[in-house]
Amino acid sequence: MKRLAPVFLFAVVLFSCSKKTSPLDNTKVFTAELREQADDALRVSNELDAAFNDVDSVLENQANVCGGAFAINTADTPNVIAITYNGNTCDALRSRTGSINITYPPGARWDSVGDSINVLFNNLGVTRLSDGKTLVFYGNFTYRNLSGGKLSNLAAGSTVIHSIAGSGIQINYDGLVTTSWRFTRERTYTNNSGIVVSTVGTDSAGSVGHVADWGANRWGNSILLVPTTPLQLSQSCGWKLTGGQATLSNPSGTSILSFGLDSTGKTTSCPLAGSPYYYKLDWSGIGENPYSSLFPY
Repeated sequence: MKRLAPVFLFAVVLFSCSKKTSPLDNTKVFTAELREQADDALRVSNELDAAFNDVDSVLENQANVCGGAFAINTADTPNVIAITYNGNTCDALRSRTGSINITYPPGARWDSVGDSINVLFNNLGVTRLSDGKTLVFYGNFTYRNLSGGKLSNLAAGSTVIHSIAGSGIQINYDGLVTTSWRFTRERTYTNNSGIVVSTVGTDSAGSVGHVADWGANRWGNSILLVPTTPLQLSQSCGWKLTGGQATLSNPSGTSILSFGLDSTGKTTSCPLAGSPYYYKLDWSGIGENPYSSLFPY
């Protein structure tokens, strides 16, 4: 039986439908599932960012990506750039397989307002080497240059804005379950001793606005990720998520996720090599007491 109950159930505890043995045991199960849901959502967000950073690199600089190689086919229409993965990421913390296919009309420059390309994640698999957990992505995205301009020409004080839109994106968790996602993100690039990417959501789900990611967790329960302050990636910090805040909501409650913290919960600059950032999870909802804790990422 699924631990996270479907949306239409009115159970007191929506995270677990296993029989209670004691309040303490139930709390352990609940908090473990709460953390796993947040960890999955963070990984989905980070891997989406990492993949589109590779797309940017290939489009702008025709530069190879860590653990992968690319090939350009201009003989066919549309033109295709294929990124094929079979190795570790630059930080040696994850390995990737599968491919990304970028298709665009012949002669497209990717520097004019409204330029649009198609990006297919073709069974893009990502394995976290520390514990073997995997995510596999499949589906088509529309990637659009909203502002015009190229990242290779990005100067201090200027911006470039891209949007990511994808519906029916399939994500498989650890080879066990596949769920469907919708992504509607806007990425603003600035130059501050290297590129900084700030991500917000642009969709609505009922009365909830600014939704970036809308899908289902590994228990099949609907979840929404809504950045309440932009999620920031920094090139000078190895493309880590260096700050921002988001709500992660499902029918049982809402987690507030605050990023870019140290082990005491204070905002911090880029950690030393080999040291993690932390995020704070603050949950409130149905059937359990409010919960708060810090986790590394």
